[in-house]
Amino acid sequence: MQCNQSDYPRSRLSRAVALASLPLLGGGAGASLAQEGARLEEVMVTASRRASTVQDIPINISAVSAEKIEKYRLTGINEIARYVPGLTVIDRGARDEVPDILVRGLNTSQLGPGYTSDTVATYFGDIPLPLDIRPVDLERVEVLIGPQGTLYGQGTMGGAIRYLPNRADPEAFGVDLRGTLSQNFESDDMYNDVGVTLNLPIVRDTLALRVNLDRVDDPGFIDYDFVVREAGVSNPEPDFANPDDVNANLRRVEDANGEDTLAARANLRWLPTDWLDVNLWWLYQDTEAEGRQINHKQAFGTGDYVSAYRYEEPNEYTNELYSLEVKADLGFAEATFIYGETEYEEEGQRDQTDLLLNFEYGYEAFPSFSSFTREVAEEETETIEIRLVSTYEGPLSWVLGYFNNEIDSESESREFTPGFDQFAVDNFGGVALRPDSLEYISQSFDTQKEEAWYGEISYRLFDRLELTLGYRDYTFEVDNRSGFGLPLLETVFFGEPQDAINIEFGENVGDDEGDLIKLNAAFDIDDDNMIYATYSEGYRNGGVNAVPACPPDVSASDTQNLCALPDEVFIAPDQIENYEIGYKGLLLDGRLSLNAALFFIDWTDLQVDTVTTFGQLPIVGNGSAAESQGLELQGNWLINENWEVQLSYAYTDAELVEDAPGLVDDFTGTEGARLPGHAEHQGTFNVTYSTMVLDGIDLAVNYGIVFSSEVYNITGGDQLGALIDPATGAAADFGGEAIPEWDVHHFSATFSKDQWTLQAFVDNLWDEYYVTGTRNTRRFLQNGVGPGTQIGGFTVRSYGNFVGAPRTAGIRATYSF
Repeated sequence: MQCNQSDYPRSRLSRAVALASLPLLGGGAGASLAQEGARLEEVMVTASRRASTVQDIPINISAVSAEKIEKYRLTGINEIARYVPGLTVIDRGARDEVPDILVRGLNTSQLGPGYTSDTVATYFGDIPLPLDIRPVDLERVEVLIGPQGTLYGQGTMGGAIRYLPNRADPEAFGVDLRGTLSQNFESDDMYNDVGVTLNLPIVRDTLALRVNLDRVDDPGFIDYDFVVREAGVSNPEPDFANPDDVNANLRRVEDANGEDTLAARANLRWLPTDWLDVNLWWLYQDTEAEGRQINHKQAFGTGDYVSAYRYEEPNEYTNELYSLEVKADLGFAEATFIYGETEYEEEGQRDQTDLLLNFEYGYEAFPSFSSFTREVAEEETETIEIRLVSTYEGPLSWVLGYFNNEIDSESESREFTPGFDQFAVDNFGGVALRPDSLEYISQSFDTQKEEAWYGEISYRLFDRLELTLGYRDYTFEVDNRSGFGLPLLETVFFGEPQDAINIEFGENVGDDEGDLIKLNAAFDIDDDNMIYATYSEGYRNGGVNAVPACPPDVSASDTQNLCALPDEVFIAPDQIENYEIGYKGLLLDGRLSLNAALFFIDWTDLQVDTVTTFGQLPIVGNGSAAESQGLELQGNWLINENWEVQLSYAYTDAELVEDAPGLVDDFTGTEGARLPGHAEHQGTFNVTYSTMVLDGIDLAVNYGIVFSSEVYNITGGDQLGALIDPATGAAADFGGEAIPEWDVHHFSATFSKDQWTLQAFVDNLWDEYYVTGTRNTRRFLQNGVGPGTQIGGFTVRSYGNFVGAPRTAGIRATYSF
């Protein structure tokens, strides 16, 4: 069933089932039925732009409350997604600056660096912000599954994630303190997370300030045991039978995938009248991440939590947001104006050795060859949204909005090959040295603009049936200027000055426009039960690839070219048609909630990862079609006053329905191949026992399971014939695999009294080793098993496994006054 399986998985499962079955067996002495009239507490949401409960909104929405975030220690979107059927996050650790999010299997990308989560929009309040926001001091997190372009400004194909922060309260002073201390069983140091929330009324009932400050220090648990001591001098593969030779060339970095995150937030709220609410927001989140959460067991024979990269791989990224939100009650409608600016900065370093070895341009002849890349990126976004939501009584209701978003970004990548210039002069006829070892440089400047009008109109018939029509009209344009240079080549072989950097830029421009519709019908069976049906269209913006266009004579050139042919520059939009029927209900006098949805998605003009003909640069192209279908289920059962059970489950079946040429490098994904990244079966199960102990102390004991069936790392996974070699037309094994299924258990005991809460917990209770994704495929391994392929005496480490965290035990405390 799982990687690194123990000898007693059945006994683990037996213990889990035995404990989970306790409520069904009566719970024990003293257990009593819920008091007559006791019901589950319903979570209020604003996903439909009106305050309502999850059970009353006829769309597929999950609300993760602040209480659940605290109860299950959900520190990021990776953990939150586990409780949202249909939502998947590929956990690659803190170094992954933008979470790898996919919905309902809508993905064709490999599960490694380069994956983009552009089918899902993430919002802080009403401002799009692609960030794994620290989920502290929130009202809730709302996740809408399926296209949302007729209710939200940013057009999305898969769904929307909304972080709804607590607003300043002008009536009461308050301070909340929180802290977590834990020990990961593979770490040398302890994890700590501390934070404070201050709510300060400035003018009672009129003006208030709310401030949050949190600091996370995570030591990490992956060791980098093969870091070169001196780049270009140290041998990255010494005689491992000789400890002195190893020590002279390599050094060990323990716990090299940690993070240090500082998160701050402020809200100034002004309520001058009973019809006006003005909010100024500021958010700041800075993460100093270390290396990847990866091992190289197959490629280099490392341990479960050991990486074989030759360089440390830090990555620091900062997000900052300023926004103004004005809400006014106009009597017939609520008017909302939003203006926001976001700024993003990133600076990182990564091991680039394997990529250059694979080119076989002569680097492999240098015995001390290793390479690293340093990258910087900046991005500024300006967002304006205006929205009207009807508030009057009557059968007719509507939403009307305008959205404008502009993104300006720039990035630079510098690739270094220390010592290779001297080697090239000595052995390849080079004419000059390049002291800075700068082998490659690329720069990109990008502007994207999106504008849309959107809205929905609903009409209620016979008090039970409501019909909704939604529409979106959008335009999108992108302007990209990018280029690259080869400084080391030009200096060493062509005699350019030692500091010369020559970049030839090209400009690519693209635009797109279109419209979308949504149809929804909802029928109230009674006050507690509803069925609904939805047809909705979604799209993903087209654009251009940020790569230079090839010169006209590129085919005749005998030098290294990294460029895109004309048909490789432009990207067309892809679209989905989403069909869904669902049920939402409260049963057993409100003690059991059940939400279920069946869906079918038709996905056309897929945007797929591929590479350029010249230089094998990663780009996005169009081609093929796919379908996704499945079931999503959530339930919550308040069995009695002591016992509560929560369940989430998703079944997803997503596959190609047409061949996809070039889907994985030059290989063709074939019709019927399953799409990568999603599990057919995934879900969570939690049972909680609540009682009172000692002198009025509330105790809640929770046992939970998160499970996932196998996941394909590329389209088709390990299915024979899922990829076709274009050179031969025959089925080819590209090294795809099925990442094994896993189940991870957690346990906690929470004590609460008055303003105090103390929780003791163990995550990954049985210390399960499990893989969350792969970097590249097994084609970089000898015979698909390992070790890594050999190039000029070097062992290529391109293939690796991203892994989940080992057993972690700790305590969490909060105090409010």
